[in-house]
Amino acid sequence: MSGFNEEDRIPMVAAIVVVVVSNVVGYSLGVVIYMSILAAPIAVVAFMIVRRALYGSALPDVLASDA
Repeated sequence: MSGFNEEDRIPMVAAIVVVVVSNVVGYSLGVVIYMSILAAPIAVVAFMIVRRALYGSALPDVLASDA
């Protein structure tokens, strides 16, 4: 069983922060379900942006296609 690669930890933290902040904002506005639905794709984009900024590749090597 394998865990996260070391280089994926900081981008994962960015994605988690996006989800947590959106849930807090959604709870305070009373629209938790809608904010959670919107937060998932935004968290993926945050992961990709942070990973590209740090390592030059938006996706982990396992998901990147060289073909």
